[in-house]
Amino acid sequence: MKEIALPTQAKLTSALVPDLSLSYGQVVWLLETTGFSAGALDPTFQHYIKSLRKIGLPFRRGEPGLDCGRLARYAFDHVMDLAVALHLRVYGTLPDAVAEGLIAARATLHGFYRRAYLEHATGLGARIEVTAQGRSGFAMSGVWLDLRLRYAGGRCLGFGPPRLLSPFEALRVFATADEAARAHSVFNLSELAVRLVAASLRCPGMRDMRRKASRTGQRASRPWEPE
Repeated sequence: MKEIALPTQAKLTSALVPDLSLSYGQVVWLLETTGFSAGALDPTFQHYIKSLRKIGLPFRRGEPGLDCGRLARYAFDHVMDLAVALHLRVYGTLPDAVAEGLIAARATLHGFYRRAYLEHATGLGARIEVTAQGRSGFAMSGVWLDLRLRYAGGRCLGFGPPRLLSPFEALRVFATADEAARAHSVFNLSELAVRLVAASLRCPGMRDMRRKASRTGQRASRPWEPE
């Protein structure tokens, strides 16, 4: 299969999980581009990403890339960890119990991310058609993630174990769930993975980011610089 050269020196084929190696600044750009900043000012959004990193998302303590004074490099799994965490914010903040659940389930979730990307249109994520008499039908595809989050009174009462769902299973869970106890329903993990990888193809290099900041006179926020 034809390889596509990413600006980040990664390689992507339709049969392989992309081998991303993004800098912190590129990750900030990627997450902002794909809508995860929710309109927050760039310094505010960067501060939130750094606060997640301090509690262990997306890096494990002592993980290569954070030792010996080297700048961190973000692989596919790291980017997905951040995107899922940002997706699960409630009133702009990730609840502690959810953060702890994501960290505890990290190994399982990393396997889920890869399957969701690889089977975004086949296997578990194969397209289904939903029809009803007298109604226009619609299609669903992709691998869906159910973290089994349960909320009540503004508190997270339960997390997991996470599971992957086919489109049909996701539809059934959504239709039969007790929404009073669920702040987040199932969501399309394949769509998230594919969207992030597609945006990575457009990710600027560090020199491009420096030139843009120089032209616009920006000085307050320089995400490419060491933290």
